[in-house]
Amino acid sequence: MEWVKSGRRGRWLTAGAASAVLLGLAGCGGGDDWKEPKQGQALVLLSTDGDAAYNGFGDTPLGLAVGRDNQVYGMFVDLVTVGKDHKLKTLRHHINGLYGLVALPDGSLVAGSGGQIVRLNANGQQSAVLAGAEGTGRKEGQPAPSSVPAKGYHFADKQPIPFAVRADDSVLITDEDVIWSLKGGTLTRLYQIPAASSQGRIRVAPSQLAGGTHTVYLALQQTLGSIRAIGPDGTSRPIALPRSIAGVTGDPSALHVAWITGDGADGLYVNAFGKSKSYVLHLAGGKAEVIVEGADDKSDKPDPACKPGHLVEAKKLPCPMPYALAYSASSGSLVMAGSAPYVLRIPVK
Repeated sequence: MEWVKSGRRGRWLTAGAASAVLLGLAGCGGGDDWKEPKQGQALVLLSTDGDAAYNGFGDTPLGLAVGRDNQVYGMFVDLVTVGKDHKLKTLRHHINGLYGLVALPDGSLVAGSGGQIVRLNANGQQSAVLAGAEGTGRKEGQPAPSSVPAKGYHFADKQPIPFAVRADDSVLITDEDVIWSLKGGTLTRLYQIPAASSQGRIRVAPSQLAGGTHTVYLALQQTLGSIRAIGPDGTSRPIALPRSIAGVTGDPSALHVAWITGDGADGLYVNAFGKSKSYVLHLAGGKAEVIVEGADDKSDKPDPACKPGHLVEAKKLPCPMPYALAYSASSGSLVMAGSAPYVLRIPVK
């Protein structure tokens, strides 16, 4: 089977991919032989070879989340899930304007849809509107209110996107230049990006935001050294970053940031890359640790070890490094997907 990669962080394609190949998930190194990864290992959870898997996790996913019991959700063309049986299930074909994906403790999901924030049930169907109303919203750059009833508010962005849920069940949302917290039917403004920080329209992607217990992290300039921590009082400051990180070549502050996500407390995980290597770093309390390391892949063929059900070394990753990153505090694991032919699950606690 021939693999072709388009660009450094581009899409992986297969020649002659057939959907019958896709779900060798219960076989192909899997089935009853699947073993749970330990810290320091990554489980190749899924190959995205085949239409169904690619439609859920291909290119840069519009949503990626880990729910209870390591249930993994991906959203690209379709909304899909991979459960304990390691089999892929399509919950919703053609997501039709859904953006962002957050898994709640009760097993439901939250997504952005048509200017609103909506709840999806376990089958991926909309069950409630949590925030947002139809109509003309806040104009670009206009100051947002400090708090407002959620269901009557007109978001500035036609695509408000949830990006995290905190331990108190509040959902964090990005709405162009504003970061909101949604809880108990109320939207509370956590931060509004100053207009002076950008030369044009500000629209923050969920890949640039991570939620902590008391902190929100913003990677507006997309380098490690430019990530800012936003406190409960709405003030922002540069994150504390060591001058060197064991296992990282060169100045860590110059690494390019692909994706960030919270660690369930007040730290964050960062998917970052330099000239020759890619890393997943854990940053907390001014310290940094390499969780995953992979060399830039220059081959058109993946390593034969990267098959569903196989365990590989996280710090000597033979598989192409996926792009998007999600963390589940309940399972203590990271999931990586997008712009690579695999979905990986990595325990970190």
